[in-house]
Formats: sequence, structure tokens, C-alpha cells
Amino acid sequence: MMNLTCPIMNVEALLPHSGKMVLLDSITHWGDDFIEAKTTLRADNLLLRDGKFDCFSTIELMAQAIGAWSGCHLIEQGESIRLGYLLGARQLALFCQTIDLGTTLRIEAKMSIQDQTGFSVFDCCVKDEATDRLLAQAALNVYSPKEQG
Repeated sequence: MMNLTCPIMNVEALLPHSGKMVLLDSITHWGDDFIEAKTTLRADNLLLRDGKFDCFSTIELMAQAIGAWSGCHLIEQGESIRLGYLLGARQLALFCQTIDLGTTLRIEAKMSIQDQTGFSVFDCCVKDEATDRLLAQAALNVYSPKEQG
């Protein structure tokens, strides 16, 4: 069984992603209804466009944090990692155009709703770790069906 003591550096084990598609560097805190993750933007990030990280791409970071939260709980319960789907984002607010390479980001997600079918809503934000400046926030609607096939 994987050690879920923070910081968790093996984020790939929590997600149904692999290699460079895993954009989070670590999980710094997690619990029943929240998670906090970090990542530093590097030149090999798959979401760069013309060498820049668009603030809009923080949606993927938020979604991966939610996926890691789910992975932590599934591993804790002795279950396998399963797929999850980003259904949409509400109340999306972006507070910059691009984020500089080398910036360390803190991604926070807190569950506000979860039902028995696997539908959840998480209130999320992305902040510059060095300055605590809010860069993006949104309520993400996600779905992770219990039965996958």
C-alpha cells in the first residue's frame, strides 16, 4: 500500500495519467474534503504555448488536484485508481493572462457537493506560492463513476 503521508511526491500513483501528463509535483495536504498540491512551471510542461503557460490552463491543474484527492481516498480504501471526468467549470475567474516559467503554484480544492453517483463539485483556486497572489479560481464539476468498464 502506498504511503499517503504528506508531502506525497509520487503523484503519478494517484492519477490515471502517466509521464509528462502528470502536471503536479507534490501533494502537500489532503483530508476528507480537501487537497492542496504544488507544481513548478518548467520548460517541458505539455501545456505551454509559445513558451508561456496560459492562465486558462490552470483548469487542468485544478482537475488533476481533484483526481489526486480521489486517488488518495481510493488507495486508502484499498481500491484501484479510476478515471474521472471534468464536466465543466463555473464561476471561472482568471486574474492574469500568462504565468511565468519557474513560478511555483499552489493548487487548492475543497469539495462542496458529492452525491452517490460519483458527481462532485469542488471549489478550487491556484495561487503563486511565493506571493500568495490569487491567479485563478473556479467551481469544477467532476464525475467519477463507481463502476467503470
